[in-house]
Order: sequence, then structure tokens, then C-alpha cells
Amino acid sequence: MEQAKRERLESKGWKVGTVSDFLELTREETILIEIKLALLQEEK
Repeated sequence: MEQAKRERLESKGWKVGTVSDFLELTREETILIEIKLALLQEEK
């Protein structure tokens, strides 16, 4: 995301972060999801 857009959103009260932050995932949960996604891509 462009820095200017990020700053504009944050100044209006929006929080900018990652999906992991939003879902409150642990590091291990995030890694597990990434592994599963990689395996699915290999199947195709």
C-alpha cells in the first residue's frame, strides 16, 4: 500500500495491518496456513 494512502487511512481512524493481526493468529497458525496454501498450489 502506498505510504500516503496508509497515512490518510490511519489519520481517519483506520488500522492498517496484516490478515494475521486481524484474525489474531499466532505465528505457528500463520505458518501452518502458508504451508497448506503452498501444498494446494503444488496440487494444481
